[in-house]
Amino acid sequence: RTEFDILDVLSSQPRRVNSRAHLIDEVWGPGWVGDERVVDVHVAHVRAKLGEDVAEPKYVLTVRGVGFRMGTG
Repeated sequence: RTEFDILDVLSSQPRRVNSRAHLIDEVWGPGWVGDERVVDVHVAHVRAKLGEDVAEPKYVLTVRGVGFRMGTG
């Protein structure tokens, strides 16, 4: 369910870069406490299920130092 929720947030505004904090608020809720890197683990699972090449992802893109987005922007 978590991976679907992340994909839902990312796909709702495909060109918008979503920070880890924003994804945590949207998926886990504002009261969640823990390491923001949990988002990276779940994004990796999403990418694997989409069949993405780790070296050149097509769907879920990392914006270094900012977060994640879908599509080119």
